[in-house]
Amino acid sequence: MPLTADEKLEIQELAVRYALAMDAEDVSSWLETWTDDGTWAGGLGEYIGKSSLRELFHELGERIKGKRHLMTNFIITGDSNSANMKCYMTIIDRINAPEIIATGVYTDTLKRVNGRFKFLHRHVKLDPSFKT
Repeated sequence: MPLTADEKLEIQELAVRYALAMDAEDVSSWLETWTDDGTWAGGLGEYIGKSSLRELFHELGERIKGKRHLMTNFIITGDSNSANMKCYMTIIDRINAPEIIATGVYTDTLKRVNGRFKFLHRHVKLDPSFKT
């Protein structure tokens, strides 16, 4: 059965909860967006499992402090148990002069766990004009 509109909205809200948790420097809420065996992959490498994801969050440190992470242009496919999503990411400095720090694309695999979608795999690719 294809995803319903409500399920697609739930997945979009998952991406927003992920971004809001980063902006608030709230590692606990950020980790709640992941499956226990979730994987983040990007310019800093690959982080698998919540313990490793916690390390990633702390390694991102100054890169996320004082920023706003915006998720847009969602394309979501799948069914009620698993889904794929692609979306744009824009990072804006909210402390200094408002400027775009980075843009990129997330490519995600999601899985339903205890009735809620969570990230199983997130791959972020920054656009070439920005540093990793």
